[in-house]
Amino acid sequence: MALPLVVGVVSGDVLPAVAATLGAYFTGFADLTGPYRRRLRLGFALALCGALSVLLGALANPYAVVAVLLVAVWGFIAGLLTSLGPSGTRVGITGLIVLIVIGEQPQELSQALVAAAAVFVGAALQTLLAIAPWPVRGYAPERAAVAAAYRELTDVDPAGGGPAYPVVLEAHAALRGLDPQRHRAVAGLRMLLDEVERARGEVVALAVLRARLADMGQQEAADEVGAVIDAAAAVGATIAERLTSGPDELHPELVPALDEALAKAVAAVRARRDAPGRAPLTRRGAAARSAALAGQLRAARRIAEATDPRQRKHAAPSNNPVDPGDPGDPDIPDHPPTAPVFLMPADEPITVLRANLRPSSEAFRHALRLAFTLAAVASALVALGLPRGYWLLLTVAVAIRPDFSATVKQVVDRVAGTLLGMLVVSALLEWVVSETWQKMALVPVFYFLLRTVLAANFALGAAAMAGNAVLIADLLGASAGQLIPERLTYTVAAGVIALAAYLAWPTWERSTARETLADAIESARTYLRTAADPDASDTDVDAARTAARVALSNARDSAKRLADEPGTPPGLVDLASGVSVHASRLVQGGMALEAARDMYPEGLSRPEARTFAGHVDTALAAISTALRTGRRPKALPQLRADVDDLIAVAPSARLATFATAADRLTDGIGTLNHLLRQDSKGAPEPASD
Repeated sequence: MALPLVVGVVSGDVLPAVAATLGAYFTGFADLTGPYRRRLRLGFALALCGALSVLLGALANPYAVVAVLLVAVWGFIAGLLTSLGPSGTRVGITGLIVLIVIGEQPQELSQALVAAAAVFVGAALQTLLAIAPWPVRGYAPERAAVAAAYRELTDVDPAGGGPAYPVVLEAHAALRGLDPQRHRAVAGLRMLLDEVERARGEVVALAVLRARLADMGQQEAADEVGAVIDAAAAVGATIAERLTSGPDELHPELVPALDEALAKAVAAVRARRDAPGRAPLTRRGAAARSAALAGQLRAARRIAEATDPRQRKHAAPSNNPVDPGDPGDPDIPDHPPTAPVFLMPADEPITVLRANLRPSSEAFRHALRLAFTLAAVASALVALGLPRGYWLLLTVAVAIRPDFSATVKQVVDRVAGTLLGMLVVSALLEWVVSETWQKMALVPVFYFLLRTVLAANFALGAAAMAGNAVLIADLLGASAGQLIPERLTYTVAAGVIALAAYLAWPTWERSTARETLADAIESARTYLRTAADPDASDTDVDAARTAARVALSNARDSAKRLADEPGTPPGLVDLASGVSVHASRLVQGGMALEAARDMYPEGLSRPEARTFAGHVDTALAAISTALRTGRRPKALPQLRADVDDLIAVAPSARLATFATAADRLTDGIGTLNHLLRQDSKGAPEPASD
């Protein structure tokens, strides 16, 4: 932000300097964080988008009708780009803002070319500074993403209501597009990510087993399982520290001590597995899971040490006497550290955009709403000839959001923040700042405040944004005394227009919530079916798990938006909240099922296992249909009887782990069925087949 202004002061050419500053401003506003490759692509996409917006705006500016149509088309594109996620949203809204702020200014073609070039240079400068640590820090963002997964390894809720482990999705996204065949560090990070996912499955299962042991009065056994989980959490945190800080910052005795603590905890659980007393099946399952978890964490530590040049020479010897791959123990599996890894597939942007070109798409409706509103406001500004009316257009463009609660929050925060920012800037311009260089110096200061507080409080970020807008406009020749009341008036008017536009054609969450919840159940159904299929590859299972997590995240977001909408029936809010929680239980149950698959894949071919998997698939299909139709679900298969059959043959068929996962899934499906029957009271029974 500061460098172009310094050049402008030295050269005496303020306008190109301000244009370059705006390019840097909007690119930085897009939040260039994450992997360096992603920052580079996004930054230069924003630079090209901003330069194109300036040129198109300058060419269309002399022709009022063309200018209005251009704003409408650009608004539609920006709205549709929200379907691509945060990056697409940033590119679209940045291009729209640049078009409104710079492209709407009357300019000769030569001036427009200079302004476009300046915007591109400013955006490119911001991007290059954002990736400047790349040669020194290497894969630091990717390492941090994988480390976060290890830090949250044991953050689970045995009731199924805990977090959906989104850090794994973020880690997959961070590693996307990197070739593990060409970079040893990338290959190591992919293996580490695979190990933490498998370890997470063991932790989920152990949390369930601990709760079951406690319920059955086996408190000492439950405490021993809890000690394994606690020791695993400490080891996971140490692996995370190795990934982000290096071994020099760790006490030399820490790693051996943690290995020993985990080994002792696992040994205690194994010693109790065949002891007399209740819950022998549960205790044997806990022993197998504990040893498998310890082996996975040791493998993860070895991978972290072997793939980082900083850490290989510091590798600490393991003092763990427990070998999870002991061939003399048929209950304990071996988990090699070179397990296959999964790279989450990315949808092609063109395919995603094409899929959203339909009226039922939320992104499409948002795009039309934004386009029509901007066209109407731009037409009114042309007819009325309001001075600096582009501020009204700009605020409308950023205030309208795809959902109601976000639109309301955006309007309220922006109005409050603008008022605060205007008061601060007016006081500065009145009593403190008068010289051009002083105003230029304040621009990066306000930008620093904006980037510092925006993530925590949008109203304060809007205040810094408003202050910067007045300063930049003042540098371009406008009078701050006129700007401040105009800005306040336009902001309030834009808020009213944005709310009116949304209410005129709303996309109420209650109209799409059932479909979103059903999609989450369907994705969980696909995941469970794939995990229970002995012929499915590890890559297929990983892909199904990732899709289920994404769908679950969408369901939770939908439930939150639903609760914020006015006029939503309380019963629907309760249903959405309950389904999203218990869909999480299905996904966590699937992770427990994966552990059974890893330990004894031949057990999945047993008729008892196949019968249960088929009945689960049928039950979830009925639940998904009931969610979409709002009608009472059909009678579900007797899953509890299937679980009893599994438990009966578990010791001889090596299905103990599968039986544990099956019991968990049965509980979750039963609760979902209950919720839907409560929701559909008074609805007609579905016709029987």
